Amino acid sequence: MRQWLLLALRNVRRNGRRSLLLGGTIAVGTLALLLFVCYIAASLDGLRESTIRGGLGHAQLAAPGQFDGYAEQQLQFGLDRAAMARLEAALAQETQVRRVVPRVQFSGLVSNGPRTLNFEGSGVMPDRERQAFGAFQSLAEGQPLKATVAGRYQVLIGKEMARRLGVRPGQSITLMTTTAGGSVNAMDLEIAGLVATGVPQSDLYLLQLPLETAQELLRSERISSVALLYQSSEQADAVSARLRQRLGGEFELKTWQQLAPLYSQVLALFRNQFVVFGVVIGMIVFLGVAAMTLTTIYERAREIGTMRAMGIGHGTVRRLFVFEGLLQGALGALAGGLLAFAATLALNAARIELAPPPGRNVGVLLQLLWVPEYGAAVVCALPLVAMLAAWTVSRRIARMPIMQSLSIQ
Repeated sequence: MRQWLLLALRNVRRNGRRSLLLGGTIAVGTLALLLFVCYIAASLDGLRESTIRGGLGHAQLAAPGQFDGYAEQQLQFGLDRAAMARLEAALAQETQVRRVVPRVQFSGLVSNGPRTLNFEGSGVMPDRERQAFGAFQSLAEGQPLKATVAGRYQVLIGKEMARRLGVRPGQSITLMTTTAGGSVNAMDLEIAGLVATGVPQSDLYLLQLPLETAQELLRSERISSVALLYQSSEQADAVSARLRQRLGGEFELKTWQQLAPLYSQVLALFRNQFVVFGVVIGMIVFLGVAAMTLTTIYERAREIGTMRAMGIGHGTVRRLFVFEGLLQGALGALAGGLLAFAATLALNAARIELAPPPGRNVGVLLQLLWVPEYGAAVVCALPLVAMLAAWTVSRRIARMPIMQSLSIQ
């Protein structure tokens, strides 16, 4: 085996120009495939973290029926104080739960007098909300909510809502909604700041106010749901499974994948794109190696005839060409992998901003995420494709008569 590998290496070096061309083709294919994989990995990682830390959390807990969306009144399936006490006691036993963020979800109308819009409101505990999700909440103007008496009757609204209402921080707006008992209630609040999520449709309906204020407006002490933030996203599924078993049927747990089905759809889309792109790159490598091997066989016909005349079987000679294809594929894939790693570092350092994706008004940075497992898989797969191509084409050696091979000039 070793001597055949050394002989194959000598043949690769002897045909340096051809080997360089073939290795360059494989390297470019490896580079393109790895950059595409790094872009997909970065996009999925960014989408996952922005979804989780943008306010959704790793999981959410609520009373059965809350997530179905069939409530006839506000907070119909809300958690009362006793249920919240039991829930927080159970969550305190799970060390992987880092943040517990209660919320009150409600809807209604917001008005500045002449204009009225719909809103989707959230009553939050400002300190807990900021500690858990503050890094992903961009404040375009004004101040955040304060967990003090002075901030009790303040509100954050979306930037698009503020534009349509014609209001700014410091001005007052009126919220009107139905209470938990079915009556109508209204409240005047001061605008503390404007939130910009980057999605105009979300900014049009976004409204956030202190939890106690929301409960006062709804005339109820119930909580709609509790968002959970874990220590690690990698352990999220295992932690959610333990919590679901520990809590039993009193509380319903929804993971972030269930609450954000868009992630699974994007994952399936990228997976299909990777398969198609990988097949195209594999075909390019296969055809390139096959063409080079076939040319080499005809150019080295006398060498092949001499080896077979010395008693070396066509299977052994064929093995030599397979080793040459493997070496060329390995060297080209390794060079492409190193180039892809360097390109990943360079592009991340360049901080290139891409155009806003559909539905957003803020551009995104081009980021690539190098995943060693994926890089190793691609670098190992392409040499196997090259070896398969060499093995397929080298079957022609068996059909070359020895005397005819020796007579080729």
